[in-house]
Order: sequence, then structure tokens, then C-alpha cells
Amino acid sequence: MPSPRGLPSDYLLHFNRTVGRHGVCSSYMGLPPDKASVGDSSTVNFKAHCEAIIAAAEKRPTVSDDLETLRLQCQHYEGLHSNEALQSSQVFYNQHPLVDSAFIVYDMRNSTCRKFNGDFGCSWLNEIHCFSDRDQISFPHVLASSGLRLSPHMQVSGQEYRDRIYINEKQRPMLHIAKRGCHWYYRSFSRCIASSNTHIDEEMIKDNETTPTTTTTSTQLRVAVIVAGTLNRFIFDSALKNLIKPMKKRASVDYYVSLSTARMKAYRSDSGYTDRLQPDPTLPSSSVEDFVDIEEYIRTKIASLASSVGAVYLQESIDIDSEPMLIARRERALEENPDEDPDSRFPIIDNRNAAISQRTANANRNLLRLHLAVQSLWKTATNWEKEEGFKYDYVMFLRDDSLWLKEFDIRNLIAKGGDIFIPACDARDPPLQPSEINDHILVSRRDTADVFGNYYSELSKKDVKGCMKLLPDDLTKGGKRGCNSEMLLKWIVDERNITVTKLGQSKIPFQRSANVKLPDGSNVPCFHKFCQSRKHPLTFTNESNAIKICKQIDWKKVFEIK
Repeated sequence: MPSPRGLPSDYLLHFNRTVGRHGVCSSYMGLPPDKASVGDSSTVNFKAHCEAIIAAAEKRPTVSDDLETLRLQCQHYEGLHSNEALQSSQVFYNQHPLVDSAFIVYDMRNSTCRKFNGDFGCSWLNEIHCFSDRDQISFPHVLASSGLRLSPHMQVSGQEYRDRIYINEKQRPMLHIAKRGCHWYYRSFSRCIASSNTHIDEEMIKDNETTPTTTTTSTQLRVAVIVAGTLNRFIFDSALKNLIKPMKKRASVDYYVSLSTARMKAYRSDSGYTDRLQPDPTLPSSSVEDFVDIEEYIRTKIASLASSVGAVYLQESIDIDSEPMLIARRERALEENPDEDPDSRFPIIDNRNAAISQRTANANRNLLRLHLAVQSLWKTATNWEKEEGFKYDYVMFLRDDSLWLKEFDIRNLIAKGGDIFIPACDARDPPLQPSEINDHILVSRRDTADVFGNYYSELSKKDVKGCMKLLPDDLTKGGKRGCNSEMLLKWIVDERNITVTKLGQSKIPFQRSANVKLPDGSNVPCFHKFCQSRKHPLTFTNESNAIKICKQIDWKKVFEIK
């Protein structure tokens, strides 16, 4: 089973993912922004680390280090590097290269690295001998005095959240400090280290495939939560409180999320509010272009609930344009209908008029991005299963805009039969068609999870006209309208003979929702898509009862649109 702290299950792979990947002689773990590391400081810096260590030592009278010596050591280094004109000072003060020395990787395979690691280690040991065995205090001084400097391509905004590579005077990479968000405090050390370059990892796994993988057993359930969508619609806090926290009482939970940061054109962009959506107000505002600070925030919050992150992928957009199956399908579409948008007929068809056709093409692109993102996350999840020797029991596939209104109890699923579990949504307005099943959330037992984890490929292999042929004429409008996403899901589920269990909304107590930014900067939540059930309906608290259905709000009045 994976280590509770997410430590590597395969040390050769970890070696390849650190010193091997970066071409360095040694690799360290960055010091995390944790109370144990820097006390109440909002930043990870040398002074705060010194104060945290001294404060901890004062509470432990048996500590071997003399407190006065520790204070003098910290003052000595600060005074020694106070001249900011020196290059070493810039390394020391501006970069704060603080590490946790509990896990170090050395490459001793060549003479250059053997000499560097030996010299660096001797300098470090000299500081320990002169002052104290608090090696994390002396590390920044040793690095600042080593002649190494931060690689120029890494001197970018948000440096404190990133991996760092230090080079010598010949521009050769020598030392790596892993980004602090990967620290084992956050329970996904090995996975986080590996996640920055998936295709390289696959090659590394192939090179190391002779290592036996043993599947271990555990009495505790293992659940993967897979979320995909956009940062702008992402709702996180309610999942922490009402999904992951209660589920952790009965299961080991791994969280996988993929979010696009660019704004995508909404299916109904004329609805009055979809162009004013904003992320979960509890998320911090990002200070860097690639949102790496948001990644760290997600990792720390998941870890605070004694759960693990399987992957956090934040990218500007999901690239569907270079996906081979879609390229081939688009080429065929243009041959058959050269005057149409090639995405207007897959996977959803609705060509009742030109405006609807274009709107459908936008919706299709968003849907394909969603499923391709899910497939990428699922590939990562199954890789962890293989590498760490386990299998998930349940896999939850969620949308980015899931607002959890009450605590989820996984026992409501365990007690029932069926392969997959979905909301009944049989009290919806308008009602579901007989050819539809709700696709707002899907929970699958592991045996059938591959179908939905690889749903992008599953759809891409299909001729969706086969689904369309099953619909009555009043729905197809003379062949101009095909299956929507909920019909496509039912079609594939039926073809695969997958048993569906429909649950009352109180058993999966969430609604797809939106956070809308008002003119004064405040936020108003609303239910973007609303589901209710006849049996076991969701009852609302005073707080959730105040949330309205988005389409029932007069947005023109809210935004004073004339």
C-alpha cells in the first residue's frame, strides 16, 4: 500500500524522477509553509525558520542543542549575508533555499557528482561541527557559499512555489530543490514529484518494469475522486467539508483534479450570468500566471483532511486540437459537411438552425475537453494503482461546479447493488426523457470504472447516429437533433450492460452550482443545474434554501442591463 506520507514505493523510480530528470548531483525537498517549519509566518524564510526551531527547542528541555548557540548561529548567518550586493546574499535572502533534510537523493555514479557531493557535504558538516546539528539552518549558508546560482530560466515570479535548479560556473545543473508543495506533510510526496512530466515517467516505468509490483490488501475502502473542468467554475470548499472529510472516516481518499484556467465560451453565453462566473470565493487569488500557488493550496487543504492528492493539473486549456482521433473525425466531418463547423455534429447533434448549430459546436468542444481531462486523470490514477500495488474500490467522477450541501455518506452506496450510482433526478423540471440518465455525477465500482475514466475514447469510437436512431421522431426533429450528453451516457451504459442504481438526491447531496460576481464585487451562488428526487429528496438548510436556481434570477435587473 502507499505510504501514509506518500513516500516512494519504488526508490529507483524516485531517483529517476529527481536527479535523473533534472540532471543534477543531489536533490532535496523544499521546506513547506507549515507551523512546524516557520511558525505563524505567512512566508517561508530563514528568520521564521530559526524562530520556529528555537521556539520548539524551548519546549523540549532535553534537546541536545544549546539555545544560545542556535540564536548565535542564526544571527551569524544573517549578518554574514546582510550585504545584498553579494551574489551569495541574493541567493540567501531573495530565494530562501530552505530544505527539509530528512530525505535527500544523491547521484554518485560519476566523478563530477562524487566530488561535488563530497565537497558540499564537507562544508555542511563543518557548519554542523562549529555550531549545532540543526543542518536545515546551515544549509542556506552552505548553498550561498558554494558558488552555485539559480538557473536563469527559473528566475520567474512565484519562485517559492516551484522546483529550483542550481547551476555551477559552467552552467551545469548540480543541485535540485523540489517544490515545497510536494512535501510529505501533504501526504503525496512521491506522486507530486512524479507528476510534472507524465510521459517521461511512463518511459521510466518501462525501463524499470522488471521490478515486481505486489498488490496488497486492506480492510479500508479506497476511493478516487476525479474532478475536471475550469478554474472559473471550480467549487472546492464544500467538497472538503461535505464530501472528503466525512468520507475519510470510512475510506482512504485520493483526490485528482484537472482545471483549465482560460475562460471557455459557455453553451448558453446569453443567459445573463455565465460570462460573470468566478471561482470558489474561498480560493486565494493567484499571484502567478500558471496558478502554481493554487496547486499548493489544493494540496495543503486535501492533506489537512488526512487524504492524498493523486494529481493537480492546472493548464490554460485542454488541447483537443492535436488529439489524433478528433483530428481524423474533423477531417471526415469537413468532407461530409464542408460549410459547417467540424465540431457541430460530435458528440452532440443539433442543427435546427445556424445559431443552435454554432452553440452546439461550442458545447461539444467543452464536452470533449472535459472528457479528455478526465481520461488524463484516470490514466494517472491507474498508473498509481500499478506502481503502488493497489486497486480502488470506488471511483467518483465529478464536475467542477459540484456544490455539496450536506455530508455525503458512502455507506448509502455500499449497501446497494449495481455497477454505477447516479442521482435519480426524477423530480426534475423539465423531467428526464426515458432515453436519458443524469450525468451530473457518476460513482462507479472499480470493475466498470475504466469505461467512464476512458469515456473520451469510448465516445470517439462510436457513431453517435446509432444513439440518434433510438430516439422518437418528435425529439430528432426530422434528423436535425441527436442525443444529448445524458442520452449518450445511457446509450453507452446500456450497450455495455452496466447496471445502474439511481439514488435519491439526499443520498448524493449536491447540486451543480455557480458563483456569480456582482457589480459591487460580492458573490452570489445559484444552482446552475438543479436535480431533485421523489424518493429520499434533498432537504435544504436555512443557508442552502436561500440559494436560487440561476435561470430563475432576473440577471438584467441584477446587472442593470437595459
